[in-house]
Amino acid sequence: MMIGVVLDNEAAQVVTDPRHTKHRRMLAILEAVAGRNRRRPSSAQVVVPTAVRLEALLDRRRPTSSSLGRLRVSDRELTSARADRGVELRSAAGGSTVDATVAQAAEEFAAAGARTTIVTADLTDIPRLVAASRAPQAVNITAI
Repeated sequence: MMIGVVLDNEAAQVVTDPRHTKHRRMLAILEAVAGRNRRRPSSAQVVVPTAVRLEALLDRRRPTSSSLGRLRVSDRELTSARADRGVELRSAAGGSTVDATVAQAAEEFAAAGARTTIVTADLTDIPRLVAASRAPQAVNITAI
C-alpha cells in the first residue's frame, strides 16, 4: 500500500530549522518515510503543496532547505484542476487558501488508495477541510 504524507506550513518550516523545538520529531517522521522507501522503493511520498512553500518562505535554493531534497520531499504543483477543487473545499469549510491546498493534496492521495497523513499544527481549519473532502475517513491528521 502506498503512503502519502502532506506537510502543512509549520511542518515544512520545522524541517528547515534545526533550532525549532519540533525539528527532531519532524525529521523522525520524514526519516521513517525515507526508510520505508529504501525497503520498498516508491512506496511512500511526502509532498509540500507549492502554496505552502510560498507561505512558509521555503526557497529550495537555500542551504537551509537541503533537508527537503535529502528526505525526498516533493513539491505538489497547483494545477488549474487542483485550484478548482481547493476552491470547492474552501467554500464548503472555510480556512485559508494554503490550508485548502493541503486538504486537496491529501484528498488526491486518498483517492489513489494511499494511506494518507497530513502533518500540521493547525488542528482547527485542517480537520474542517478534511471533513469536507471526498474521503475524510481515509485521511489521518498528525499534530506536529
